[in-house]
Amino acid sequence: MRYLVHLALALVLVVPAAAGAADSLKLRYLGSISTDEKDGAVKSPEGVACNDQGDVIVADTGNSRLLRYTFQEKNLKGGAVLKVDQIVAPVRVQYGPKGDVFVLDGKLHKVGRLNSDGSFAGFVEPVGVTGPAKYVIRSFKVDSANNLFLLDILGERVLKVDSTGKVLSQIAFPKEYGLISDLAITIAGDVILLDAVKSVLYVSRKDAAFAPLTKDLHDFMNFANYITASSRSGDIYLVDQDGGAIITIGPDGSFLGRQLALGWRTGQLYYPAQVCFTKNGEVFIADRGNSRVQIFENAK
Repeated sequence: MRYLVHLALALVLVVPAAAGAADSLKLRYLGSISTDEKDGAVKSPEGVACNDQGDVIVADTGNSRLLRYTFQEKNLKGGAVLKVDQIVAPVRVQYGPKGDVFVLDGKLHKVGRLNSDGSFAGFVEPVGVTGPAKYVIRSFKVDSANNLFLLDILGERVLKVDSTGKVLSQIAFPKEYGLISDLAITIAGDVILLDAVKSVLYVSRKDAAFAPLTKDLHDFMNFANYITASSRSGDIYLVDQDGGAIITIGPDGSFLGRQLALGWRTGQLYYPAQVCFTKNGEVFIADRGNSRVQIFENAK
C-alpha cells in the first residue's frame, strides 16, 4: 500500500512538470550496483561522490562504511571497503579539489577528511565560532578553493571555514524558513539554501543576507533533501526524496525540468539521497530505498 500511495503522488507531481519548460537534463539509464567487491550487499546508501577521473565513493550508510569504485566501460567496478574507524555513520560524501574526500558523519555531526589513499586525516572542526558557540552540522559542500560551507541547523546559519576549520564567515538563515535541508555553492561562489518544507530556494551573493531565488516549487516537487550546482552550466539540481526525481532549476531560479520517477524498477528511485555529476555527463544517484547506486548519462 505504501508503494501505491507514493507512486500515485509521484504521478501527480510529474504531470505539471512535464507540461512546463524543456528539460536541460535528460537522463539515460546505464546500470546500477548493489554489492561490494566481495558480493556483500549495499544497504541504504545515503551518499555518492564522483570526480572526473572515474573515481566514485559510496556512503554505504546501512553498513556503516565507505566503498570505493571506478567507473569503467559504462559501469562501476570494484567496491573495496575503506576502513575508517572514526566515521560511524557516513551520510554525505564529496571529493575536494585536491583529491581528498570529505565525509559527513550523521551521528557525530562532524565532517571528516580522508587523504586520497583513503586514510583518515582528521575532522574539520570549526574554530572561532561565535553567537552561538555551539553548532550541529546537517550537511556541507566544498568549493574549488577547498573551503567548506557547513549547514549549521542549531545556529541557523551557514559557516564558511577553511580546510583547517578556521571560520571565515557566517550567514544567518532567512527569516521564517521551514526546514533547511541542504546547501549548494554555485560557480560564482553564491550560496544556495534548499527549504524542503516551503519548497523554495534562497540565495546569498557575496555573503549578503539570504533572499528568495525561486517561487514556490510545490507544483514540481514533494520533499527535496539534496541540492548541487553545475560547475559548467550554472544549473541547479535537486533530489526530490519523497517524489523520487531529479529536478533542474536554472541559475535565475526558473524551473527547467523533472527527470525520473518514484519506484523500485530499473531507472526508478525510492527515497534517493545524493547525486553527483562528472564533466563527461555521467550521473550517479544514491538510491537509498532500493539499496543501490544507479548510473545514468546525460543524453541531452
